[in-house]
Amino acid sequence: MPSTEFPRIADFYEGKSIFLTGASGYLGVILLETLLRCCPGIRAIYILLREKRGLQPECRKEHIFKKQIFNKLREKQADIFNKVHVIPGDVTMPRMGMSQENFLKVIREVTVVFHVAASISFIKPLKFMLSHNAKALDYVIDFCKELKKIDALVYTSTAYSNSNRKEEVEEQIYRLPFPAQRFLDELNKDSDDGLNYLVSHCLPKWPNHYTFSKCLSENIILDKAAGIPVAIVRPSIIVSCWKGIRPGYIEEGSGMVDLALAIGKGFVRVLHGNPDVKMDIVPVDVVANTHIAAAWSVASGRSTSPLVINCTSGDVTETTLQNYTSTLFDMSEKYPVPKAFQKQSVTIQKYLLPYWLLSFFEHYAPAVVIDALLTITGRKPKLFKLYRFYEKAMDSVGYFLTYEWKFHTENFKNLERQLDHEDKENLYMDLQGFSVKEIAATIPIGAPLYQWEADSKKMTERKRVTHLRYMFTSCIKAVVLGLVLSIMYVLFTSVFRILAVY
Repeated sequence: MPSTEFPRIADFYEGKSIFLTGASGYLGVILLETLLRCCPGIRAIYILLREKRGLQPECRKEHIFKKQIFNKLREKQADIFNKVHVIPGDVTMPRMGMSQENFLKVIREVTVVFHVAASISFIKPLKFMLSHNAKALDYVIDFCKELKKIDALVYTSTAYSNSNRKEEVEEQIYRLPFPAQRFLDELNKDSDDGLNYLVSHCLPKWPNHYTFSKCLSENIILDKAAGIPVAIVRPSIIVSCWKGIRPGYIEEGSGMVDLALAIGKGFVRVLHGNPDVKMDIVPVDVVANTHIAAAWSVASGRSTSPLVINCTSGDVTETTLQNYTSTLFDMSEKYPVPKAFQKQSVTIQKYLLPYWLLSFFEHYAPAVVIDALLTITGRKPKLFKLYRFYEKAMDSVGYFLTYEWKFHTENFKNLERQLDHEDKENLYMDLQGFSVKEIAATIPIGAPLYQWEADSKKMTERKRVTHLRYMFTSCIKAVVLGLVLSIMYVLFTSVFRILAVY
């Protein structure tokens, strides 16, 4: 029989203390803002922050609240920020690196845990990724077992945690051939041989270490989180805010957002992928709302633990890679991106040979010449290095731009149905009406990070500067093409002359 306890989500969070990891990341920031705005009765939110780039945790908290997504809360409820408390620590350490005093405090008060923190990299080594994602989750589960009362643990996974399965992905945890503890034991050893052996027998292979680390993390929950009400949220490709208080809000370092920015700046002009592949994109605010609702659902018994939610758009958007890039191109034509490298244009190549040839002319040829000019003028060359980094990242990202998956979303839809009318308005999850064109139209207005002010004078000046840079890079490519053709002509004529002698 369905539970009638806490009919409204805000009632569930009334007087509760929350523990949040990953609060400084894009999703973490949106989740934190939504909790404060939609669940004002929350007693306290403890955010785990480590020192980073010389900034102490308290300073990082100040940086978080300076973000423009918090503007309305600052204007109307400035005192609500007093509910947010920093806990210095690190998810990769036992007890998450907390001091004894802080640890005793949070295990006494906290009842809901959101574990959003993750290392999202497609190029980091295997052991690094498993330590920062899978082993860190193990520490979070140990922490949850120490709590005086645990209502819910919500873990942020990814819809691509089972991307080695080129088929339908259901809302379930797919078992690895070995118990999760064996992987964790091998991570504690100096040698990587045992770990590599285990991973090599997990077939079919995953496209990168990040997605495998998320699959292993889900197995850790299955093996070690018995007795804890758990929800696993699997978002697909996270894009900007859709509705909420700031539609179009994005932050740098946000997955496909970075690729969108690189295309908008004219930095990326060639992509390796299938232009007809369907891209599954989901707004960041919908993902945050799903986290909040999932905790309420498993804690109140409305859903069975572990609840797995594929937070994906499926057939709602029907966005292809070609459509996605074309929409970004149209957006940057209307609202030129500040400090654009050159005029925007992107070609999607399905096959590697034409991709590499185009990459040479569109990316590397201008990079080498411009880096040489930077060196001559006493400045640090950086373009070639940036393109090499981009290529390494694309080696793994290209997999997701080539294949598509069918994600089952029964649990996702059922969770939305559990909400009452008011919650459906505030914590919306229904993606009907969502489209990539709508998202693109709101980014220049809601993305202050990139200063896309819709000012006609600024637009005209940006277009002029971008056009000049485009002409300069076009001249470089024309000269390089001329040199290549000249070299090919000399080589072919030399070969023909030699053959003519015989």
